[in-house]
Amino acid sequence: MKITRLSADRFRVPLGKPARVSLSDPAPAGAPAALDVTLVSLETDTGTTGLGLTYTLGPGGAAVRALVETELAPLVIGSDPRDTDRLFSRAENRFRATGFNGLAARAYCAIDVALWDAKARAAGVSLAKYLGGAKPATPFVVSDAAVSGRDAADALKAAKPLLKQGATGVRVEIGAGTDVQADADRVRAIQDGLGEDAWVAAAADSRFDLSTALALVHFFEDVGVDVFEDPIPASDTVGYEKLARLAEVPISVGAQFDTRDAFFQVIRAGAVRSVRPDPCRLGGVTPVLKVAAAAEAYHVAVQPVRLPEVGVHLACGLPSVPHADYVGWLRDLFTGGPAFENGKLQPSAEPGLGLSLNEETATKWRVV
Repeated sequence: MKITRLSADRFRVPLGKPARVSLSDPAPAGAPAALDVTLVSLETDTGTTGLGLTYTLGPGGAAVRALVETELAPLVIGSDPRDTDRLFSRAENRFRATGFNGLAARAYCAIDVALWDAKARAAGVSLAKYLGGAKPATPFVVSDAAVSGRDAADALKAAKPLLKQGATGVRVEIGAGTDVQADADRVRAIQDGLGEDAWVAAAADSRFDLSTALALVHFFEDVGVDVFEDPIPASDTVGYEKLARLAEVPISVGAQFDTRDAFFQVIRAGAVRSVRPDPCRLGGVTPVLKVAAAAEAYHVAVQPVRLPEVGVHLACGLPSVPHADYVGWLRDLFTGGPAFENGKLQPSAEPGLGLSLNEETATKWRVV
């Protein structure tokens, strides 16, 4: 089986309520009003096809598509789509002089996901089944309700429909402003509104220094927050070791890691309970699987960042992934994909990702 054609398409998907990144109205200056999505379609000489995707929040969408078309497509055309490790190494080596991290990795993510989609389609099974079929459906958490700039009442209102569908909890973004007390009060208000049984993560995106993070850790212990994500910059390894010693609240890191090595270091150090690989930042499914293998060996949980169209397959395919993130950003761009069944998120039974482009919305959002 050989790839004979690879094409890229670009879309501007509006982030309207309830999926805006910042949900104050009007949007604050600099808040993205749309998600810039690049889709990759590949064809093979056997008739097997593959569909992959990546996105940027903010600038870079045009560059991502250009990288796919001019730099990366020639690396994979003529190759067997099942050779995902070899092709990933080829892409990394192509950008060794300038650096693979950043937009090149985001661009290759769309290709890598398309390769895995094609591999599973060729096998006639869903990607979750192809990855191991650890479970038929997965618990999920809401990751686009309690975003920065949204008060507790609005966040709870946005989360309720998904909580009724079975969501086990909410990820709460904090640290975007300068009022740490306001962050703490907002987390407590959301937690109180969800009830005692709901899972709550406080996601800081590495915005705090160590002293502030330690103060918040003690507060989160008192109110029962389940996870504190990326509290301090990833480079502060000494700080993370101190947090791990002093904190009863589990620490999770990785949403902003750009390399596999960064994950390997924190996993080996034993300073965290879970890691948050982002397929788009790392370059697709292939590097996430390597992170997941290392994490499983050290009994560290893996919680992929957003992108439920891929994350549901990782969660249902791999034993080290306890749940999937859910965001509704791309639900109108595709037909098929993950569905809510019996209180869990279930991948499509169709081969591969189970995604098909919704031509009606695609026509409206396509960037020519």
